[in-house]
Amino acid sequence: MIRGLYTSASGMLALQNRQESLANNLANVNTPGFKQDLGVMRAFPEQLISRIRDQEGPDIQGYPNLSGQAAVIGRLNSGVYMSEAMPMFTQGDIAETRNPYDVALMDNLQPDQDGNERRLFYSVARLEDLTQPAQPEDIRYTRNGNWSVNSDGYLVTADGYYVLDAQNQAVRVNNPDDLLNGVSVGQGLIISRTGDLQYEDPATKELVPLPNNQRLGLSVITDPMKLVREGTNIFRFEGDIPVESLDVAEANDPLITGRYGTQQGWIERANVDPMQTITSMMSALRAYEANQRVITTIDGTLEKAANEIGRVNG
Repeated sequence: MIRGLYTSASGMLALQNRQESLANNLANVNTPGFKQDLGVMRAFPEQLISRIRDQEGPDIQGYPNLSGQAAVIGRLNSGVYMSEAMPMFTQGDIAETRNPYDVALMDNLQPDQDGNERRLFYSVARLEDLTQPAQPEDIRYTRNGNWSVNSDGYLVTADGYYVLDAQNQAVRVNNPDDLLNGVSVGQGLIISRTGDLQYEDPATKELVPLPNNQRLGLSVITDPMKLVREGTNIFRFEGDIPVESLDVAEANDPLITGRYGTQQGWIERANVDPMQTITSMMSALRAYEANQRVITTIDGTLEKAANEIGRVNG
């Protein structure tokens, strides 16, 4: 009977963690590029229950009935737990914003030769020295293309990370320190499908690349399940397969043109289905209440055993 208390309590704790994960998904339904978490529920190992020191075991088909041997009663499962919350990296819907600093990622990447999933991400980092490239251990990855330009003219994310180019340098589109010789693109920034950063020359009306031919740091991550979430939309990669840069030739493949690369003026929505999430939250709540009733029932039975059956009449 006491085991039933522990089993129900473990179920309540697991369902509470699952409810928190679902609530976090629902809270970020309007966060650009957000990837929902899927709570993984696992059962504790089963236990084989036996009665020892029996002089005569029960007659159970398939088990030997030997005097003095342990008699098998059956199997007992001691509950469940939520082992982890796994982010799901499926493509979210894209919506048009017409903001030049909004860039949606679209990928039609095929698995690698070993069948591992591949996904496209932006490279971002927190930098102290903006003249130096980001170190590999400082680089983080995101699908959130909702950016802005800070006071120094650099592209930054809503979390304060600098957007990196293909050389892991911070992308600067305005140069307020050198208005005479510096490039100040402002709202005229143009981002190609493969991440090339350009602007229109006022004199010639031709597209001119930013200084140093900067291109967005588009990273192809194989086996994205090795990404560890840091905050809402930032991930750290801890896999063994090296992170690759976008293969421009692959992006220009006519078979996947229009479904691979970046889309300026659009934003990728969260891949959260609000109705499905609310339904899952209701199911988790009902299961939680069922475990509560089990504990209440067991508690009432124990109270009767202690106060009525076990009472000594004077």
